[in-house]
Parts: sequence; C-alpha cells; structure tokens
Amino acid sequence: MRLRVFYFQSLENVYLLLMNKWMPIAFLLILFAGLSLRVPQLADRPLHHDEANQAYRFGLLLDEGTYEYDADDHHGPTLYYLTLPIARLTGVSSFEESTEITYRALPAVFGMLLILCIPLLRSGIGCLAVLASALFVAISPAMAYYSRFYIQEMLLVVFTLLTIASGWLSIKSGSRRWAVVCGISAGLMFATKETAVLSFAALAGASIICAILARASHLPLKNLVLALVCAALVAYVLFSSFLSNLNGPLEALLAFKGYAARGSGAETEHVHPWNYYLRMLTIYRFEGGPRWSEGLTFGLGLLGCVAIIRKKLPQNTDIGLARYIMFYTLLLTAIYSVLPYKTPWCILSFLLGWILLAGIGLASIMNCCNDKITIRSAVRFVRILILLLFVYPVYATYQLAHRTVYRYAADYRNPYVYAHTSPDFKNLVNRIADLEAVSPKGNNLYIQVIAKPDSMWPLPFYLRKFPNIGYWTDALEVPGEVKPDLIIAPVDFETDSAAFLTEYYGLRPDTLLSFHIDSNLWNDFIETRK
Repeated sequence: MRLRVFYFQSLENVYLLLMNKWMPIAFLLILFAGLSLRVPQLADRPLHHDEANQAYRFGLLLDEGTYEYDADDHHGPTLYYLTLPIARLTGVSSFEESTEITYRALPAVFGMLLILCIPLLRSGIGCLAVLASALFVAISPAMAYYSRFYIQEMLLVVFTLLTIASGWLSIKSGSRRWAVVCGISAGLMFATKETAVLSFAALAGASIICAILARASHLPLKNLVLALVCAALVAYVLFSSFLSNLNGPLEALLAFKGYAARGSGAETEHVHPWNYYLRMLTIYRFEGGPRWSEGLTFGLGLLGCVAIIRKKLPQNTDIGLARYIMFYTLLLTAIYSVLPYKTPWCILSFLLGWILLAGIGLASIMNCCNDKITIRSAVRFVRILILLLFVYPVYATYQLAHRTVYRYAADYRNPYVYAHTSPDFKNLVNRIADLEAVSPKGNNLYIQVIAKPDSMWPLPFYLRKFPNIGYWTDALEVPGEVKPDLIIAPVDFETDSAAFLTEYYGLRPDTLLSFHIDSNLWNDFIETRK
C-alpha cells in the first residue's frame, strides 16, 4: 500500500515539474523544433514566381530608395520595408547583391515570432493551452513551409495574433497601451495585405456574437476609438510611403474592386471547390504522393470547440476569449471556403485559429480528469498518460513538416506547392553561369527572353546581374540587328540549328522552356570540359 502511494506521489511530482519548473525548458525545445524547420537550407528551393516578383519590388526600394503602392498582386508595403533591416544587417546594398536568403529570412523570423507571441494569451487560455499552441505552430507543415516563403502571409498571421492578444488584454485590464498595440497591429494587418478585411469581418462577427451571448451592452468606446485611430494612422503612413505618395491610401481602397472581382472567381485561374481547405486540414493526397494533413491540429481544434460549447474548460481559461477564438475561426474558415478564389497560403489566416483551439482542446482533455476521477494521484497519472499518448502524433506531425519543407519543398505532390518553379530551373541558371564564365563578355552577354508574363518569372530575379538582357512577349517585336548570345523562349520557338544549340529546361510542371545557345559560345564551353 505504501509503495502504491509512493508511486502515485512520484507521478504527481513529475507532473508538477512538467507544468511548472520545466515549462521554460519545454518552450525552448519548441523554439528549437521551430528553428529546425524554418532556418536551414533556405536557398535550396528555387524562388516561386510570386517570391521573385516580390523580391523585384523590394529591389526597386533598395536601389532607388523609394516605394509606391501597386495593387497589382504586390499587396501592402510592410513586406518590403521590413526586409530593409535584414538587407542592411547582412551587408546587402543593392538588388544585384541580394540572394534568396535575403528575402526568406524575413518570413523565417516572423515564423519564430508567431511562436514567441502566443504566450500573450496565457492569462486567457492558460499555460498548458499556450504551450500546446506554440508546439502546434512550430510543427505545423503549413506554418513551417510558408515561414520559408517570401510573401505576405506569415507577416499577416503574426499581426493578426497580436491584434487578438492585445485587444483581449486591453478589454481585460482597460489598458490604453494595449489598445494602442491593438490598433497598430490592425493597421499593420491591412498594410501587409488588403485581404485582411476578411479577417476584420471575422473579428467583428465574433465580437457581435460574443456580445450577444454574454448579454454585454457596455463597450470600451474610448479604447476602441483609440485603436481605430492608431490603425488608420499606421495604414495611412505606410501606404503613403511615409507621406511621400499621398495617393497610395486611396489606391489601396480602390484596389478592393479588383480583389472583389478576383475573390468571386472572375478573371482568375485560382478557382477551387468549397472543400479545398477542408481537405488540406484533414487528409490530402495527390496521386503517387504521400498523405498530408493538419489533422492533429484540426482534430484537437474540434474538441476545443466542443469543450467551449459545453463550457467544460479549465478554471484558468476565460470563456469569453475562448468563444471569441472559436467564432473567429469558424467564421473565417467559412469565408475562405465560400469564396471561389483559393490559394494554399491563405489557409494560414484561419489555421492560426484552429491551432489556438487545439491548445484549448488539449487543456480541456486534461481538465476532464478532475471531473471523472476523484483520487488526486490518479488524476496526475491519467494526465501524464494522456501527454504520453500525444508523443507519437506530435512526432509524426514533425516528420511530415520536415518532409514538407525539405524533401518535397518543390514537389507538385505537396499541397503547399502551388504552381511552383521546378527544381530543373536551377539547372538552367547554372548553365547560364557556366557560359558566362567561359565567355569573354562575362555578364555582358546579350540575352533575349521571349515569353508570356506568366512564363517569365522568376527569370528577372535570377538574371538580374546581366545588364544586356531584354524581355519580349511577342517574337515579332524582337529586334534582329544584333545576334543574341542566348535566347530563352517557349518550346515552339524556332532558331537556325547551325547558329544555335538548343536545350530544354522545366520552368514548372506544365511549362517547358527552350534555351538556345550561340554555337560559337557553346563550342568554347565544350572546350573547357575536355
């Protein structure tokens, strides 16, 4: 009997250590797991055409020192302004000197910031839910993959979390400082990507539903007005390029006409069925490829919803905040599912909500032990057993994330890979570098690129060091006075077989490029290989 009591007391002590003294160590391990999926080998995957396009826009800011808002697929200015410090710290002073790491370092930093910001919700969802949410962010395949992708999404997710957390802290304490942080974060959301209005709609809808359920009639109007003023001020300053382009904010508002048309499925190829994102949350498998899933997060998130509805939450969980997160997540998931326009990175906005709900769900499962088991030592034992049962799913999810960001980083069978540049494209880049090395012209080679706009990128990034390069969409418009050294064109483009040697390289799984090399230059290259 004494042995049994000692056994249960030992398990209780282990549990207390895990939940108190070891909590910082556990969080450090989570950060290490996040780093291992976000930082190594950032330059291995070729740039997606969207990444290259955004990099080119930043290059204009870096070289010319000016930025003007352009609503045509470039979104807000925060991505470019926040890349400037990274460029300065790494000694990059021009677009030509930049590399893939120059750009992907920013989303990697924000991917880690997302993990670090989750503890802001500790007073609302509890310590265990925060720790679990941080873990799920760290090992999420989608979060890890797009933390290595130079687009606006990861920045948008971090600013969204800051808006929710600071808004909650402001309401809880009445703090005006947190109201200012909330407003700044909301302004940064909009200045990052105009589609933040979808998140704003879900945030507003969740607020109304929660107010009705709580029968709340009093609103912190002063703090709300303060937050709105800060948000508008931040967005105005950034869209106006720090007041140097006063038309920028107006253009940002006018851009909604184009985004609304695209969101409805008009004039876009990115139309997918309503369950596109639900497949990614549950199980997705392309023919011949492995299975992908955010199932651990989504499953626990659903359990979190059940616990919130039934009010079976730990004592340190605020039911108001939990409800708010649930309704925000459900509304935003529904909005994105209803819209015909869909791209895989858009999943991040509502995946954050599911991750927070998953943390609440796991904490609620642990809390159920208090209701079902009366012996305290047995409660500790069951809790430790539950944690042990999660070891394998967590490990499997980490392994899946590892395959997502490394082995299948540019594989079309990966659901997060979307019209991505083929790995074979880097062979073309390497071939051009080899020819440059043997040519007496060096990087002054005359290069003609003849392709449609959607078949050019990311060529302008990888060929940025060549001053004598021209881009044409129509072969009939190409000047013929000077013979080019290299021609990059569609596969149906014809050249004189005696004057050029032709090779073929994949740009994307559905796009092949022909590469025509001046015969004299080719002979010089072959001589160096003998």
